[in-house]
Amino acid sequence: MSTKKSIPEEFIENDDLAGEFQVALAEALAIHMSESEWKKFDVRFALNGRITDHGRFLRSLQWDDPDHEGCVLDLVREIFYSKPEAIFDLVERANVQMRLRKNHGDLMDIWDGTGDPMVTALSHGLEEVADSSTYIDVKAYAARIEASLPSDPQQAIGTTKDLLEATMRTILKRRGHANVEKLEFPALCTQCLTDLGLIGTTPPTTTSEKHLRKIASSAKVMIETANELRNLAGTGHGRVVGEEVDIRPSDASLVASNGLILAAWLIRTAQDTEEA
Repeated sequence: MSTKKSIPEEFIENDDLAGEFQVALAEALAIHMSESEWKKFDVRFALNGRITDHGRFLRSLQWDDPDHEGCVLDLVREIFYSKPEAIFDLVERANVQMRLRKNHGDLMDIWDGTGDPMVTALSHGLEEVADSSTYIDVKAYAARIEASLPSDPQQAIGTTKDLLEATMRTILKRRGHANVEKLEFPALCTQCLTDLGLIGTTPPTTTSEKHLRKIASSAKVMIETANELRNLAGTGHGRVVGEEVDIRPSDASLVASNGLILAAWLIRTAQDTEEA
């Protein structure tokens, strides 16, 4: 008994990513699919003449017309979600898959389900916090991080720093602070954690507060280090080509995962203090 195939969830949840994959697939199909293969595909997946009776689909292929790729893209978009088995059939054709893996390895990593497991698990586990859109759209940042791993660890680092910075500035703005956009990152971090009561200048009054202060202090170091790593190896700074700092996808995954947790922690703390 065969297992029913489904489109990877990353594409379902990210329209931009799905569109990018559909265009890449259409480009490969327009080059490698013959007329007879398209006819058999129409019959096999019960497309009821969607290809064979189309006014331009096969004719544009026969005459090598420039609109053929557009006809293929229209078909891919129509069946991408409604007929996933048909899409898998197209992707798994040897020449098509070879072209996709050569030119779009990052998309094929997602298609294969080899996206970063820690980031994927965390992004789906933050639904409650992600729904707090009055603060910041955590899901949008998580989607960008997921899309960048494992192929672009620098982008993952840069997006993580942007998430933390946007979270802290938004929290301070909502709490009445002015000119938060002028704060440098270290001062921003100190101000946000102090304002939320996570760090302080007075000694803790209870044993539990003492331990929580230690945790908050460690969190502050992690947030500031994420910014330092972004300045060193992430996106956002023009660098001499060939002299970029290398970073492993596994290390970027660790930074991104921690960044998601820390952003969620800051948002929940801000919510709790508002409700108190």
